[in-house]
Amino acid sequence: MAPRVSVVMPVYNGERFIAEAVRSVLASEFRDYELLILDDGSTDGSVAVVRRVAGDDARVRIIVLPHGGIAATRNAGLEHSRADYIANLDSDDAMFPHRLALQVAYLDAHPECVAVGSRSVVVDADSKAVGMVGRYITHENIDRSLLEGNGGAIGNDSAMVRKKAAIAVGGYAPQLQTSGEDHDMWLRLAEAGRLVCLPDVLNRYRIHQSNTSLGEGSKERRLPVTLDNLARAFARRGITGREPVKVSPTPMSAGEKARDNALTLYYQGDRRGAAMRIVTAAVAHPRTPAIANAVLTIIGAAPPTW
Repeated sequence: MAPRVSVVMPVYNGERFIAEAVRSVLASEFRDYELLILDDGSTDGSVAVVRRVAGDDARVRIIVLPHGGIAATRNAGLEHSRADYIANLDSDDAMFPHRLALQVAYLDAHPECVAVGSRSVVVDADSKAVGMVGRYITHENIDRSLLEGNGGAIGNDSAMVRKKAAIAVGGYAPQLQTSGEDHDMWLRLAEAGRLVCLPDVLNRYRIHQSNTSLGEGSKERRLPVTLDNLARAFARRGITGREPVKVSPTPMSAGEKARDNALTLYYQGDRRGAAMRIVTAAVAHPRTPAIANAVLTIIGAAPPTW
């Protein structure tokens, strides 16, 4: 029988961190999944590391591809996956054990939703927490931010997508082989259904020197791709009288900053400091889902379900 979830992990020369990524999937509390390793023609020991970590676990499938870039690799994931739900995970990131269960439950309960993301804790190369990402929760805020050029309005690394929806909108744009393929996909999926993010922190997003979205000149290289993605989205949606430009996000409120500071301290192991910061956040925005969830996380309560 086909699994409920296909965890799709593209990798290109990722031997440094992929063992941790694979172990995080194998530790999932939700067990009805397959893990697809899409090797994009790596020249290092990435595949050997996966084989060593996975052992004889039949749920792990390694698909070796000629080097073709990220969009082609993600499309191979769509082609080879057997499940109705696809959970993205990059080879330098990691998921928390309850991620799959929460996202499956949400998609099962919300047929109008085509993709569900989450918040992520940002870690450095040494796995130390340095911040948080995932500001927007609702479809309206996510789509608005996508149309302002923020491709990370829903984190690709933390998202679970309905396979049929991804295929119906054409998959990943084959011309976007180095960046922007996720922004383009989210814009098209937002036209087919609703995008949401859970307020839970379900992923660890790693920043390091090899990140394609970081480094000197990366913003300048990505900007033309972003503007082209927006121009095509505006044309599809019939948006006129508006130039495709990248808009700076609205500054975070004091409550949002206190919430993220609290969670960063929590994942650094400073529970006392986290508790003090989250009180400030809760007082400022007592009814905000992400803050309520942060309170539950920090006091050690079980994560909410949907």
